[in-house]
Amino acid sequence: MQWAQQIIEQYGYWALFLGTFAEGEAVFIAAAALAAAGFLTTWKVIAVAACGAFAGHLFFFGLGHWRGMQIIQAVPFLRRHYPKTKEILDRYLDHHGNWTIFIFQYLYGTRLVAAILFGCSSMAFWRFFFLQMLNCLTWALVVYAAGHFLGFAAMEILHNFGVWGLVTVVSILAVIGIWAYVRYGHHHVRNHFRSDETPEDSNPGDKSKHD
Repeated sequence: MQWAQQIIEQYGYWALFLGTFAEGEAVFIAAAALAAAGFLTTWKVIAVAACGAFAGHLFFFGLGHWRGMQIIQAVPFLRRHYPKTKEILDRYLDHHGNWTIFIFQYLYGTRLVAAILFGCSSMAFWRFFFLQMLNCLTWALVVYAAGHFLGFAAMEILHNFGVWGLVTVVSILAVIGIWAYVRYGHHHVRNHFRSDETPEDSNPGDKSKHD
């Protein structure tokens, strides 16, 4: 157990930084759970997660300012999420202005594309900089609270019911999650990937010319 704690303390913060740099909520929640268990320090987890997300946003904003649409076309993940991101951006930017930045922080899969598109826009760098600073800090506090609660609950189950009790609860939750996905989410995901194969979505550069 001691060696595992040493590995977590030595490499955990680096893994958290890299994970949040590229939309790593799962890594962040795991780190928050480890902090609840006493393996990591709370304020360090929040600070590292906020800094990782902030650095990622600035990096992709810079890419957008440099070669935005070329990069989106070249990377399958970005090209796949471009249509949805562009639709949300067009829908909310006129009504909410630059505060649309806060909306994308909680829409998984659109955050990096949104940062690139903001880089392609006329938004000033320093405005993006300060809005993202506030955005990433509030996001880190919200997600940490959720991860800390899950970690605390896991520790309570482990303490009262042992390892097999924890395994049972996790298994039940996994089954419920799979059932909910099959029952409610599968056709949405399938339709989403089908829409990615259309000629319009396969060339976002052409689509942007018509917007």
